[in-house]
Amino acid sequence: MLLDDYYNIIQNSRPKLKFCEHFDDTSPAWNFSRHNHPYIELMYFFEGKGNLEVSGTRMSVSLFDTVVYPAHWEHQEEVVSEKKREIICLWIDLPELELKESIQLKDRDNTLSQIFRLIYLEAKREEPEPLLLEYEMKLLLTLILRNNSENKDHKDELANALQYIHTHFTRKISLEQLADLEHISKSYLSRRFKKHTGMTVITYINHLRIRTAKQLLISTSLSVKEIAYQAGFESAKYFIRTFKALAGESPSSFRNRYKETAKK
Repeated sequence: MLLDDYYNIIQNSRPKLKFCEHFDDTSPAWNFSRHNHPYIELMYFFEGKGNLEVSGTRMSVSLFDTVVYPAHWEHQEEVVSEKKREIICLWIDLPELELKESIQLKDRDNTLSQIFRLIYLEAKREEPEPLLLEYEMKLLLTLILRNNSENKDHKDELANALQYIHTHFTRKISLEQLADLEHISKSYLSRRFKKHTGMTVITYINHLRIRTAKQLLISTSLSVKEIAYQAGFESAKYFIRTFKALAGESPSSFRNRYKETAKK
């Protein structure tokens, strides 16, 4: 089936949300046995890593991955003993959308995570708005299918470098390390990286670090200095300057604004 055919199905459909939870490995919502659902299942990994198996295909998933299981496909998630997983899981009832494969995507620009959060927040309201949920589910499915199609067109482009960055962005990463992974020169890597992602290597890494810092600012009472080091910055001063440049405000202002919003 062509991508436009999928788009038409989504556009003319009325998807229904059958399950929506935000949980970690301590939650009883995890089902570690082999199972399937009559719905499309989507998971976004905010934390952790692990292995999945869907209809004979094994996946290694980690931070910022989106995984999609087609309806009725058997799958199994493995118990992990190291980095605990934190996910949002959705079941979408849309029988017309018959996916031919499972999907695994890296969320390069934070777009997918935002839509997962929007769906979750709307679903947990006392009176969710069906029209909003329908729109958000259609948007999410459309973006996933488009991004998956584009990934296939550029399947091997900088795959090793990008995987290394997403796994080690809290540590010091050099252009030389990334160039060695791709077996190209540092200058050629820089040009290809900018063309592929729209960012320089350091800007891309800093976006990942700032996203992690935001999560720590919201969910912990760690000092700005402690968060700077945990997110991978070599100094609090550089962290604050970078945070202001990318987020438009200081870390302290971001934390205080979030606390005020949470009180309302």
